[in-house]
Amino acid sequence: MMLLSRIFGFQRKVRKLRKTWDRLREKSLKKKNPIREMALERLDAIENHLRMLEEQKLSKIDRARISKEVEIDLEEVKALLEMEPEDIRHPAYTQKA
Repeated sequence: MMLLSRIFGFQRKVRKLRKTWDRLREKSLKKKNPIREMALERLDAIENHLRMLEEQKLSKIDRARISKEVEIDLEEVKALLEMEPEDIRHPAYTQKA
């Protein structure tokens, strides 16, 4: 019974989110600025939520809410990594004329 809950339970979802996070982190390290900085900042914030899901005992509602937030944030980082540096309209990286 414990094996089934481990395979099909919530921890499986957390492991999948962590794996996605790891892959996106590797991809972001290969990118150049400004995409790299922005992606790494977002991934650091996401890591705190992942740690919370992995280590703390949370209610089902909190686990579901946090895991959905992490999924959405990971999709945003994935879209950010697919962008070109010229497409980013970040105020810190726009060139001043």
